[in-house]
Amino acid sequence: MAIGPTEHLLRQTRQRLFLQTMALLALLVVGIGAAVVVVGLRALDGDVDQALRSAVAARASAPEGDPSPGDDNPGTFERAPADSDTFLLVLDTSGSVVENRSRVVLAGIPDLTAVSVASQTGQDLRTVTAGQRSVRLFTVPLTHDGTTAGFVQGGFVLKLHDAQSRTLVAATSAVAGLGLIAAALITLLVTGRALRPIREGFEAQRRFVADASHELRTPAALIRANADVLEREGLVSEEGAPFVADIIGEADRLAGLVGDLLQLAAWDETRLALTPRPLDAAALAADTVRGATALAAERGVRLGVDAAGPVPALADRDRLVQLILILVDNAIDHSPRNSVVTVRAHTEGGRAVLDVDDQGPGIPETERERIFEPFTRLSGTTRHGSGGTGLGLAIARRIADAHGGTIVAASPVGQGARFTVTLPGS
Repeated sequence: MAIGPTEHLLRQTRQRLFLQTMALLALLVVGIGAAVVVVGLRALDGDVDQALRSAVAARASAPEGDPSPGDDNPGTFERAPADSDTFLLVLDTSGSVVENRSRVVLAGIPDLTAVSVASQTGQDLRTVTAGQRSVRLFTVPLTHDGTTAGFVQGGFVLKLHDAQSRTLVAATSAVAGLGLIAAALITLLVTGRALRPIREGFEAQRRFVADASHELRTPAALIRANADVLEREGLVSEEGAPFVADIIGEADRLAGLVGDLLQLAAWDETRLALTPRPLDAAALAADTVRGATALAAERGVRLGVDAAGPVPALADRDRLVQLILILVDNAIDHSPRNSVVTVRAHTEGGRAVLDVDDQGPGIPETERERIFEPFTRLSGTTRHGSGGTGLGLAIARRIADAHGGTIVAASPVGQGARFTVTLPGS
């Protein structure tokens, strides 16, 4: 089922609201999750460090703090399995193990670099890799009579710590993911409800425009018919004839406005129906310009066509004629007398291009997009007629968009305007 421009705009708005809201929520959730992970990991690290400091401090202050070989055989240390998460080693001044009550064997332990740093700074806390395991080490000197008699090196194998850290990260990520999914569902629901009044407002406006246009059509036709009778039958004096002509002109303009309003209202409800077929855009432009020559002559403007050869296009013939007529009429209306309006047709990048150039006052850069909005007219630029309805260029853009093409305006002020239409090639 085809959707109209209004519904398309509402859907785009809903998508933008959804994406922007989800982006903000994602940043919020990621930020909170990251904060939880950082705080949790720091708490785990702090617990490990505190436990190590306490254990090492207790052993360093024990009465048997003077390291001397006792019942523990250092050789036993080399053969014992690593079956504990925590251990305390007492080392002599050279870093050799003299006490290993935990019977822990890990490659690279004791860490002599930590011993060297501790001898200089009074303590050392670091994480090292022992074999394939991460170990947190805390090393302090043992003093006896004011001199360093050895070292205590406490270690915590971070196997459980790392598992808890991974669990914390995984749990936080899972909760964040579920939260984002729930937020997405809620956001879709909320944005849909938030746009419902806007959709209803658009629909009410469309119905009003359509109904008002239908109601205006009959009075406009009656005014035109009665004025025609007065003029044709000579029922007014010579002095009143110009007023009757003005009535006929305004009735025609009103009828054109009503038709344009009905057309726009219909296109707001559904997309413009097209029957695109291969055609020669250059030949079609020449035929259309030829039909508008009389209108241009009445306003003192000459029309010209510039096309080097056929310009293949895939377009709806009737709608393309309508678009060209809108642009030509607009150019005539804004051109000074004895000037030229030129329609150029050529191919560019495999697409058909139509340029409509006039020699009018041009279009300010700030207005080149706004003029395609309904009822937009540039003040002080109209040279002929009553000035139009301000709907022609809006209709032209709808036709170009429906073809999958584009229409843009360009020109320095005072050097004329150029409207460029790009259409799919055939």
